[in-house]
Amino acid sequence: MIAVRARTSPQGVASVAGTLVLTGVAVAFAVSGALSVPAVGGLVALVIGVLGLALFGARLVVAAGRAVSGRPVLEVDEHGVCLPAAWPWSRARDRRLSWPDVASVVVWNETLPRGRMRSVRYVAFLPTEERAAEAGAVPGVELLALHLEDVPGTATPHWSTALPPRATVPPEAVLEEVRRLGGVRIVDAGSR
Repeated sequence: MIAVRARTSPQGVASVAGTLVLTGVAVAFAVSGALSVPAVGGLVALVIGVLGLALFGARLVVAAGRAVSGRPVLEVDEHGVCLPAAWPWSRARDRRLSWPDVASVVVWNETLPRGRMRSVRYVAFLPTEERAAEAGAVPGVELLALHLEDVPGTATPHWSTALPPRATVPPEAVLEEVRRLGGVRIVDAGSR
């Protein structure tokens, strides 16, 4: 079995640090508002502080939880593939697809314009038409734009995921395991 996990990135650390700072500012607003509550300005500062504390506190808990949970973004084993639900969602929300239900696998790169241009590798497990209908999965424009008319399966993003740039398992090893276990056609949409 291969479990692909995202390693902690500098962007993730910066996100948690930024959210921590904003949570501190919200606490300062709430405290300063509570100290001068009879005044209208104090009441406004208190409300803004409490709302900020709720929003940024929740974001901080989620960001820190995802960083330490160690939950994989993709699992490939002899039974099929699993795209685990992101933390804090229950694993009951995982998206699973057994090998007989996988018609083909599509991989492609997408360039993200964040600061420096970087490329993210995506993998989509295209289900058979019967499995897609059973799950209520419809074709998605993200995959239809790749012109996959000759590729078997339903081009739905329901069973697709981004492979993190700093993943614990390189994309080539994941694809090799898919070839070995699933025996399904793998299409590199970037080379089409």
